Amino acid sequence: MNRVVGDAALSAYGELYGRVQRRLFAAVAAGRSAPAMKSEYLQRYGIPARMFNGVRVSLDGKVASVREQQKLRLDALQRRIARAERQIADAAERGRHDQVHQKKRRLVNLRCRQAALEADTAAGRVRLCFGSRRLWRKQYHLAENGYGSHQEWLPDWRDSRSDEFFVLGSRDETAGCQLCVATVADDGTLTLRLRLPDCLADQHGKYLTVRGVHFNHGHEQVLAALDSNAEYRRYRGEHGDKAARATTLGQAISYRFKRDKKGWRVFATTAMMDVPVLTDRRHGAIGVDLNADHLAVAETDASGNYVDAFSVPLVTYGKSLRQAEAIIGDAVASVVAYAREAGKPIVIEKLDFRQKKAALEGESRKYSRMLSSFSYGKIKAYFFSRGYRQGVEVHQVNPAFSSVIGRVKFMERYGLRVHQAAALVLARRLLGCSERIPRRWVCPVGNGVQVAFTVPARTRVKHVWTHWGAVLGQLRPALAAQHRLGKRRRRPNPVQAVVRAEAREAA
Repeated sequence: MNRVVGDAALSAYGELYGRVQRRLFAAVAAGRSAPAMKSEYLQRYGIPARMFNGVRVSLDGKVASVREQQKLRLDALQRRIARAERQIADAAERGRHDQVHQKKRRLVNLRCRQAALEADTAAGRVRLCFGSRRLWRKQYHLAENGYGSHQEWLPDWRDSRSDEFFVLGSRDETAGCQLCVATVADDGTLTLRLRLPDCLADQHGKYLTVRGVHFNHGHEQVLAALDSNAEYRRYRGEHGDKAARATTLGQAISYRFKRDKKGWRVFATTAMMDVPVLTDRRHGAIGVDLNADHLAVAETDASGNYVDAFSVPLVTYGKSLRQAEAIIGDAVASVVAYAREAGKPIVIEKLDFRQKKAALEGESRKYSRMLSSFSYGKIKAYFFSRGYRQGVEVHQVNPAFSSVIGRVKFMERYGLRVHQAAALVLARRLLGCSERIPRRWVCPVGNGVQVAFTVPARTRVKHVWTHWGAVLGQLRPALAAQHRLGKRRRRPNPVQAVVRAEAREAA
């Protein structure tokens, strides 16, 4: 990413790109085919074919993203509706008619949103707002958003609809991209030569040259892609197009230009070069249990025996998006570096947080905020991305009963916390270790308290998780009671606080 010059030419390019994209979206929504309109758009707007392809590919990606998001939103609404119905029935049974009234209003709202979303999905309708819905809604509350009139809001709206454009690359083109050709300078920086559309050439020239471009992240990968493209071009000249396409040489490099408060920036996208894998499960594994405020890490040897355990802080509550990303990135980087040095793969839990997200309604505000700030998807993506770049394997396993197994078998034996013990179970599960119920049928539940449990009769037709499920059913009441006791101990007594305040005043 780098700040670039030529604001007038780039702004004109962005305005043209946004206009073409919006018109193309409207035409496709009306039932026309985007490839069939290519010649028409080339003549109408005076743009090259590669620019139209870039617009089409970018628009297809946005439409596909909205369609996938519709499925997720519909699934979340169904879960929230089911939970609201259960809450209404529970409140009615307890005689809390005030809660019943408010939750019924909420239920009607959810069902209306579900009906609208189902209608869009059935009709194949996609709703896109170019320029962001947030800025669009500001025109209805001008004074609250710092605008004196609609005329003051309009320039910001037009700028937001033309603040980026996408340049599509291909391995068969010069330097991996026909419209934006990159060359390497002597100091290692890049020089970009952007081909402007014919309709802008009279005012801004045929090319815009940007020098001194250096990407803060992935600059080496871009240089490697350019070297591969140069080798592909040489090989194609010697052996022909057919032989060159059969090789792995050449990489497409696509560019996205984006304007923000600091000016124009450019982002490059290319395929990652293959990184050799440096980890091997024959050395052991490193389990990671994901929690809302930390990562619990446990290491095993090749036989699944405990080696070490530690925790990495991961508190994202109350942080901005950028701060949360930085905190997650630092935490993941430390775990990946530890795994790389140990030469062992990382094991994380395969979770679906949709049910927990749907369960936010009706819970305490503190719990809801903590769960909302816990971005499992982002943590998972960071592990896979960082692990790939560092040559560290990242595996996912089913976390079923990992907490109760860790609590019963390993927590007291190795002096671990419950989440570290769960991480140990995850690592052992990747190695195929058995988790039979131990002979000593007691489980620590905290504060030195242990609970005895009975083991169901073992049958070969049932999986061992069936027995652990029965154990968890016996331990759950004791764990809930211990949790409530801990909360009462931490919660200050309001009567004692008043008495102490009066005593201080009297003194």
